[in-house]
Amino acid sequence: MDAFAMDFTEGDLARARHAAYRLADEHGLRGERAADLVIVVNEAVANVLLHGGGHGRLRLWREGVSLLCEVRDSGPGLPSHYLAKTDPKTDPKTDPPVPATRGHWGIWMMRRLADRVAITTGPDGTAVRIAIKIP
Repeated sequence: MDAFAMDFTEGDLARARHAAYRLADEHGLRGERAADLVIVVNEAVANVLLHGGGHGRLRLWREGVSLLCEVRDSGPGLPSHYLAKTDPKTDPKTDPPVPATRGHWGIWMMRRLADRVAITTGPDGTAVRIAIKIP
């Protein structure tokens, strides 16, 4: 799998996870880091299914020493508080949301497991780009 792209809806979550696993395997990403890629793809796609209009586009590819995932939707965009850190003095990779918080968990998990996460959002949709380095 040199690069992979698919439009997805609710029934495609398992297919997205399998594609992430195949990409990891083909590029030598193993063990926990391969699982991290599958988890972040799952979370990004699940977020679109739950919050981004129920359908989107997934792309997976290698760029240099990293495997990349991009998930796009055409939903209404994320509220700014979803992207805000719970405490600007702390690292968002170490502090999870407050347990009673509704939402934020998928974004927190992606930030925790990936080497890089970039989110752009607006009234025409959201794009999440995630990178995991190949050791």
